[in-house]
Amino acid sequence: AAQVVARGDQCFHALVFDGGLPGDGWDGSPYALLESSPLENERAPFRSTAEGSTTTALLARDGLTLTRSGESTCLTRVERKSPTLGLPPPAGAVVLFDNRNGTASLDAFEEDKTIEGATQPMLYEGNLLAGAVTKQSFGDCSLHLEFFTGFEPHNLPWRRADSGVYLHSRYEVVVGDSFGFDFDIWGAAGPTAPTLFSSRMRGQKFPVLSGARNPRSPVICGSIFGYPSQVPNSCLPPLTWQTYDIDFQAPRFDASGAKTADAVLSVRLNGHLVVDHQPVKRPTPHGAKGGEKATAPLWIEAFGRRVIYRNIWILEKPAGSA
Repeated sequence: AAQVVARGDQCFHALVFDGGLPGDGWDGSPYALLESSPLENERAPFRSTAEGSTTTALLARDGLTLTRSGESTCLTRVERKSPTLGLPPPAGAVVLFDNRNGTASLDAFEEDKTIEGATQPMLYEGNLLAGAVTKQSFGDCSLHLEFFTGFEPHNLPWRRADSGVYLHSRYEVVVGDSFGFDFDIWGAAGPTAPTLFSSRMRGQKFPVLSGARNPRSPVICGSIFGYPSQVPNSCLPPLTWQTYDIDFQAPRFDASGAKTADAVLSVRLNGHLVVDHQPVKRPTPHGAKGGEKATAPLWIEAFGRRVIYRNIWILEKPAGSA
């Protein structure tokens, strides 16, 4: 399988996976990276970035013809869809935003000037724009929401539709267009990344900043900011509705107010488990100030409001439940 990613100026790169797509058959082995020449006459030729590799490909209307080891295979386009897309709220859930019947209300959200960035709730074509905080506070809960990223082929990898879902307004689950990427603007890359993504990227179209925080923890869609996630990720292409299903355990405090247990998150991106019971030791960057709490609002972060949301609901859980 392959993912073909727009890079601007009618150029592309392609990731080639053995076994299938990320989250759907890929065997986890190192993948191949191919780069294209500019599109001409609705065709774009690709070459491998690996020294000595003879792998090539040709993108045309009928698919991507991949040639390696002397054999050619035509890969036809598929459009994946999250299995939880349109998931209705269960009994007892708090519905924060529902526009399925052509009606959308911002009543669940308010502006909070104590939080960094835009928090004034706004609508765009009946959907919720990134940049809103809930009036209600929550503790342990399950969250479902659906998001749609814009098309920004010229932008740096992690500045493509930058947003985030902050549980308790403090713990960020990253939102953005990381389709076909497992690195970010800091140069972080996953362990299966080709050499280009980790060392030679600085000389390519997307120069990255030096000094990766953690070469195995890129900031990509499906990750908790600063913590590991599965890479390459299960992000779908831009201009596609995608889903997050998040289980959140709030931090615990004793009678004196001292913290006794960290917050814990599990995250499914488009139905695929990408974060599994990850303790989060402290609030992630840009979150609400004032220290950790037993309950707090949900904040949907915006950097430029280039992401829209719909079908958002929270099912609260009794403290200590699974």
